[in-house]
Amino acid sequence: MSSVAAHSASSVSLVLSATEDDRLSVSSDIPVGHSSTPDDLCLICRHLDYEYVGFHDSAEYTSNNYFFQREFPALLSSSTRCIFCRRLVSIITDWFAQSPADRSKKLDISRTHVVVSLETDWHAVSRKKDGSADAKAHSDRIRINCSIPRLSTDNETGQSQHLTFFLQRYENSYGGPGQKPFLHAFSSRGQPYSGRQRPIVADMALFRRWKETCQEIHGAKCSQIFPGTPNIRPRVIDVERRCLTFAQENDQWVCLSYVWGRAQTLRLLKENMQAFSKPGSLSPDILPNITEDALQVTKGLGERYLWVDSLCIVQDDNEDKAKFISRMDSIYALAAVVIISSTCTDANTPLPGVKPGSRSQEQEPFKIRDVTLVQSLDPSLGVKVDLRTGRAAGYLGETIWDTRAWTLQERFLASRSLIFTAEQVFWECEEAFWCEDSFREIPTISPDPHRTSLCAGELNLTWNSDIVTFDHFYRVLLEDYSGRGLSFDSDGLNAFIGVIQALERSIGETFFWGMPTAFLESALAWGHRSHALRRRHGVQALVQGQGQFPSWSWVGWTSDGQTKLANQNLTMEALGLRFYRVSEDGRAMIELRQNAKFNSEVDLLVEGSKLLDRSSRPYEVSMKDLPTDPSVSLSSLLYFWSSSARLTVTSRHSVDDAMPRDPDSSTWEAILSQGSDSIIQVSWSHIAPSVKPGDTVELVAVAQNRGNWDAGHIDNGAIGVMLISWEPKAAIATRQGFAWIAIRDWTSLRDREWKLIVLG
Repeated sequence: MSSVAAHSASSVSLVLSATEDDRLSVSSDIPVGHSSTPDDLCLICRHLDYEYVGFHDSAEYTSNNYFFQREFPALLSSSTRCIFCRRLVSIITDWFAQSPADRSKKLDISRTHVVVSLETDWHAVSRKKDGSADAKAHSDRIRINCSIPRLSTDNETGQSQHLTFFLQRYENSYGGPGQKPFLHAFSSRGQPYSGRQRPIVADMALFRRWKETCQEIHGAKCSQIFPGTPNIRPRVIDVERRCLTFAQENDQWVCLSYVWGRAQTLRLLKENMQAFSKPGSLSPDILPNITEDALQVTKGLGERYLWVDSLCIVQDDNEDKAKFISRMDSIYALAAVVIISSTCTDANTPLPGVKPGSRSQEQEPFKIRDVTLVQSLDPSLGVKVDLRTGRAAGYLGETIWDTRAWTLQERFLASRSLIFTAEQVFWECEEAFWCEDSFREIPTISPDPHRTSLCAGELNLTWNSDIVTFDHFYRVLLEDYSGRGLSFDSDGLNAFIGVIQALERSIGETFFWGMPTAFLESALAWGHRSHALRRRHGVQALVQGQGQFPSWSWVGWTSDGQTKLANQNLTMEALGLRFYRVSEDGRAMIELRQNAKFNSEVDLLVEGSKLLDRSSRPYEVSMKDLPTDPSVSLSSLLYFWSSSARLTVTSRHSVDDAMPRDPDSSTWEAILSQGSDSIIQVSWSHIAPSVKPGDTVELVAVAQNRGNWDAGHIDNGAIGVMLISWEPKAAIATRQGFAWIAIRDWTSLRDREWKLIVLG
């Protein structure tokens, strides 16, 4: 295609052309400093009341939630005569131009669907002594939602990519990039949530002001989230003397959270430990970009010590690694600030904004009907949904950092975070959410709900040391962690141990191979209907001893990096099982006391069978029940008595008729029977691909559910059964799957057996 339109210098030049893959490519050159009149706006855009954009604390305020929808070609056509359509086209095409080539090639701008809305949110302006809101206020922002179809390999439209931009009011009285933005924080002249221009090179004084403000105003609320976190003296980098040292008892430090990637980064080894302890040894010319930039930020924050895993843990010393990996909860939870490099791909990636040239986007205020607006710098990208707001979650978009297993606990444990994204820096603590491009540092105003937060909304709920909160966080963390990538299977528990220890100390519960011991029944009911799981290879090392990963714990399995495990409420009514494990010294059997309530009147384990009742059947486990095979790792065994049933697999079919009928497919279901007249319909949440029609399988009752916490469960109650297989020599069972059977079907099974289950 040739040029669509060419106008005078006071208008816009738009070029619409065909690219190699027959998609539309648009470039724009839009002038600024022009205040629009009604004639400069199309009929649709002039109905958007731009005067509403900004902060309103008047009781008489009524919102104007006008919105309109347009396809991109229509928006493009209108942009030749409408200054606001022109701005929208510029925002979208600029984002495409700055996007990585591999991503932009997969998106079809010509079919982009755009929704523009003026949205209002309520805010608590001040709080009473009891913490309740004393008054309400409103803030309006123009939201631009873009739905951009993906192109599949055959050039057909695929799943859409969702992108959100914001336009906020800009007050010239606040000053421009040459002024220190934090000087206006807390100013009575500052209108909350209005835009400000962030400098290309970050203003470290603003970051220090954020930290000091949090320490002064929020105090203990943001100093230690998890009670009982023990003090530690980690090895740290002295940023003034540029060498390694150990923090003293009352020293504070800053942590760096990043992705190692495949870069050959500088590491602390036995051979260079002494050299790196000498002042000046960690000079800028030998430090990776990410570490040098973090060092400069640490100085800017007014802190002296920086903790970076690659240089503060001896990488070729298993004893040193075990010592500090087991203390990750203290290292991150007690840090003054955690620096998060969300956009890094490896250790050579710089922190955007620290050095000149590491950020490129400059904000350009523009006027619409005498209202000056400025674009935000944190477009939301992706398909995550913040469960609190229903909006696309996370200004991180699709970053590698947000997909790695180790980074989840680093974010979860941090009480104060300084998050570096491609174009601006954010501050998150328990009480506030601030950023470079808008005024939010006002103590009496609640955090801005317009924007989404660093991690899933479920993880931003306030931590309380009670069972309900613990139950919630355990299940959310399990789901998030299980969908993240890990370079080494042997770190399956190590990368989560900081979370476990924080929860243990805060709530007083204990864990056994990543599972809360007091709620083992419900915890054993983990699974995912995609079934895309495999046994974790290797041996768990460094933390909590060494041993084979158990099949009964989710820690013993891994996925394709996308499959997320789900778990029912831990506090669900129990069957009344009693679990045992071998003590750490291997000399005694320990009962894992259960906290979940169970119905002493109804015994679903044996109801409908000829098995003995609770008072008559065995349930205890002793040392004589240990396997005699000396090669068996006792540390990962779980013992309990339960009822089991042997059934036959009558058929196996695909849950998706479009799938090829591959008998090894992990997407297939299995129907069971116990005799020719007994068809048992089960709902699988995990099943081994090796299970074939005609196989005889053993199911062991381990949990129950009286609700329907996901689509796979059965209304009116179900028994959770573990499919197990036995190792002939060691008399140890391994988990091969998990399913839910309706209570009526379970109690109808005639041939059930009461037996000791030894799970490895």
